[in-house]
Amino acid sequence: MSAKDKKAVALHECGHAIAGWFMEHADPLLKVSIVPRSNGALGFAQYLPNEISLFSKEAILDKIAVALGGRAAEEIFVGKISTGAADDLDKVTKMAYSMVAVYGMNPELGLLSYNQNNASEQFYKP
Repeated sequence: MSAKDKKAVALHECGHAIAGWFMEHADPLLKVSIVPRSNGALGFAQYLPNEISLFSKEAILDKIAVALGGRAAEEIFVGKISTGAADDLDKVTKMAYSMVAVYGMNPELGLLSYNQNNASEQFYKP
């Protein structure tokens, strides 16, 4: 990996960490690494395990903000966005979908669940 790419990955992972620092409901950060992993990840932010089984709307929104922190840091400090946030965007999409379609957390739609058994891959539990 080039020095330029390492810097971009480091900034991306720092973006997650810094966003989490400012979110009330974020999990405590354990460590950040830019050592590439065998699963294809170029870096990661690891958090302490969360023992909460029920999540408020605010907690899920904080998790979304932390997940998007890496992408925001890339855009601000590198000046470009990369494919590095693909997994983050997938998780955020599933969280947002679940907030609306499963948990009924959208005030415009009300207390309805649109969860379908055959669409279980769309379901995300924080």
